[in-house]
Amino acid sequence: MKTNIIYTLLALICDWGIIITLAKFSWIAFLQYGITIYTMFAYIIICFIIASRQRGLECLVHEATHINLTRNVLTNDILGWVFAALPLGHNLITERQSHIIGHHKHFWEQGLDSDFQRYQDIGLDQLSAKSFQQLMHILIRSFVPYVNSVIPAFFIPKNEKLSHFILRFSFWCSIILIFALYNLLTPLIIYWFIPFLTFLTVIRYIGEISEHAALGCTNPFQSTRNNLGWFNEYFIHPHGDGYHIIHHLYAKIPFYQLANAHRILMKDSIYAEQGHHCNAFILTDNKINTTFTSLSQGASQNIDLMNKESL
Repeated sequence: MKTNIIYTLLALICDWGIIITLAKFSWIAFLQYGITIYTMFAYIIICFIIASRQRGLECLVHEATHINLTRNVLTNDILGWVFAALPLGHNLITERQSHIIGHHKHFWEQGLDSDFQRYQDIGLDQLSAKSFQQLMHILIRSFVPYVNSVIPAFFIPKNEKLSHFILRFSFWCSIILIFALYNLLTPLIIYWFIPFLTFLTVIRYIGEISEHAALGCTNPFQSTRNNLGWFNEYFIHPHGDGYHIIHHLYAKIPFYQLANAHRILMKDSIYAEQGHHCNAFILTDNKINTTFTSLSQGASQNIDLMNKESL
């Protein structure tokens, strides 16, 4: 499918625009009013929103691995590296190799799919759970092992070329030097690194496990879920990342076309009735299949109520 670079640029501008605007607003508030309960409350909310936009940039790194930002490989990789991978500390090339060759080509194959291996290593292969309490126990217990697994998977990748390491190291040395020269190290820490290390870690954890956990190990269609609803789509799975079934079926559909593809495929009875469609993140209404309900009950819970408004 053809790509449109305008949508890619708009996504990047939107993510970075929100991050910079909110950081500037909060920093001015701190300078003017000091550290108060109100400025701190606003700061916590802003950190969460910034982390969600960092998650959006991670999703665009994922799109770049599939050359879905634009079909021109050089332009795709420049956009992916400069505006997403490097600021996030990722290596676009090693992630492309691991994700496409490992996860897509050898989906859920023992020893070949690194994502599947990480699920097993951190204990998520024990899902589904018998109750919400057991689900939370497994998720909390697996969080620290997950964080430990993320470091080599994304930030210290195996078989990284020396040139890529130098590029990533030099980028952040330059950023830190520039911010230090303008006496802006404190804003860099509190508006980039703190959201990155706190809220983004939790968002990424929920986002990653909600893609495949608790659905068995059969094939990409039956072992993948769509995570929809406004909270999923804006905060946990931005830029179409929640349409994960479609992504595994048609990986070359760019992120801004996934919603349209989903609407078309919902006319197919197999996709609509047998696909795992979660139409909310979490909700008390047991008539709606949510991400947390699906993680708890696995493939046994597959209720599709597309018209419900939910979190």
